[in-house]
Amino acid sequence: MWIPYDIRGSLKPESPAGTIRLSRTDTSPREFLVGFFLRNPVTQAWELDIAIPASGLELTLPGPGGPLPLRLYGNEAGKLAEAILRVTAASAEAALAQAHGALQAWLLRQVVETGRGMAIAGWRIADTAHEARWRCTPFRPSAMAPDFGAQAPLVPDLLPLAELFQRARNAPDAASRMLAAYAVLCGLRDRPAANDFRVTQEMLIHAGAMEHQAGLQGLDLAALIAALRPEHDRLVAPGGLLAALSDDLAAQQRLARLANLADLAAHRLLLAQIRARAAAPEPMGAA
Repeated sequence: MWIPYDIRGSLKPESPAGTIRLSRTDTSPREFLVGFFLRNPVTQAWELDIAIPASGLELTLPGPGGPLPLRLYGNEAGKLAEAILRVTAASAEAALAQAHGALQAWLLRQVVETGRGMAIAGWRIADTAHEARWRCTPFRPSAMAPDFGAQAPLVPDLLPLAELFQRARNAPDAASRMLAAYAVLCGLRDRPAANDFRVTQEMLIHAGAMEHQAGLQGLDLAALIAALRPEHDRLVAPGGLLAALSDDLAAQQRLARLANLADLAAHRLLLAQIRARAAAPEPMGAA
């Protein structure tokens, strides 16, 4: 079963509904704690190749409203695993956007300084005034038991598209996932199995893209490609180079949702193509 690998668009409450409601209705500036889980995109371990003292490390980052206190924490191996910022904001979303922007800029400096891979894996937010908490972390799916004996080898003309889909599934970032999945959609646009494709509500839910329901639900493949093209083309600079972008969190979340949908649509279409081939009768004279 396809699962989304990027859930930056979601924020799951971890406190009772009444507590969350009090925080949502309070529009006064107040203190939030925003903790970020960090990940090595090469090993996929939730740690970075940065040594941190057992007691932690305190720094100060520049923020839009002034300095932001940053506390770094290591894991049992002494590697940086979590960063917590204290920010003043009027909502959990505003606190997240402010903290994410500051930490991402700091992480980019560390990537350039060390030459190591670093990424944000997820986050948790606490409204200290109302004791309301939220979390956004990837989940690990259960193991599957495919029927290997029932699987026929991929036909040669589908291998390049399957490899593009593999790149989308393996991509550690939404931009790479969008570029690869979009290419799969374009490669399958004229295949017979694409004729019955439609974007369904169930697909939007799985992709975490229900915010785009009004503009995407019910689209056929050609219309979906047209809808995704502006987001895809934004990632490509003139001359076919990757565009040097510096998206804020809101833009990253939008890209993540649409990349998830492109990824899921590519999966559905590839499976439909394979099953259509398997169901087709053997031509006359076939060995």
